Amino acid sequence: MNKKGMDISLNFVILAVLALIALILVALFFTGGLSNLFKQTEEVGSTSAEQLALYKSKCSLYCATDDKGSWENPGFPSDLEDTEGNKVDSCDDFSSLNKKFNSDGECESTS
Repeated sequence: MNKKGMDISLNFVILAVLALIALILVALFFTGGLSNLFKQTEEVGSTSAEQLALYKSKCSLYCATDDKGSWENPGFPSDLEDTEGNKVDSCDDFSSLNKKFNSDGECESTS
């Protein structure tokens, strides 16, 4: 036979693939990517403090622009709760916001 190249055995190919997988896993372990990969044990429905702060800032914007319709129906998730566990349906439900619309339809500070 007239061979012009070297044969690569199947064992070498399998070992090379396994070594590549091991290197990827080691790199993920040291960069913290492995913890992000398996860190899916958090509650899906929980509301973080950052999300509550975002919703409060949306309500402050609605108050600043005198948008009473959006104030009363801001489109919050149906299971939204504040830090005390109270259900929040509108911007009026945020007790720490200290802003309300008066009878004239204008936003004012309550404190």
